[in-house]
Amino acid sequence: MSAKNNTPAQYERLLALSAMTTWTAARQQEHVADAAAYDAALAAIQAGLRSQHVEGDGRWSAARRARKVEKHLKAMAKAARQQAAAAEALRNAYAGHVAHVAALPGQREAKRQAKEVRKAGGRQAVAQIAAKSLHKSAVAAVPGPTGEMPGAPVETADPAPVRGINDLWKRGA
Repeated sequence: MSAKNNTPAQYERLLALSAMTTWTAARQQEHVADAAAYDAALAAIQAGLRSQHVEGDGRWSAARRARKVEKHLKAMAKAARQQAAAAEALRNAYAGHVAHVAALPGQREAKRQAKEVRKAGGRQAVAQIAAKSLHKSAVAAVPGPTGEMPGAPVETADPAPVRGINDLWKRGA
């Protein structure tokens, strides 16, 4: 495909999951086929280069010379396999993205409802605390049958000073 044909409008159709799946599967097949071709070329070149013996070569000289060429084909095959894996990863990531975007409105609604429940529970707790406090204040402000205030300190008949904790325990305080 030439660079002139690669326009952004051409790739907008990939926003559909089925189109993305088809497109990445095709790219993956291309890269797997390329890797197989590189492996076949590597086998042929490896056999040919390793069989080239020059007068005076040591035992592993031809193999060492061959490795200098083979490493580039091995890198090409490795890159093709990585591209095939990347195409699969792209498809999986896009499928996950589509599912995530589809689930967002429901998640946001659930979060909003949970927040409302928390707020209502907080308001209810504050109202209960305020009612309890007002009840205590009202009971304390109403004079008892003898005319004295319930919250007022009660005078005891025992004028003896308290000399320690043991005195308090003995008196039942």
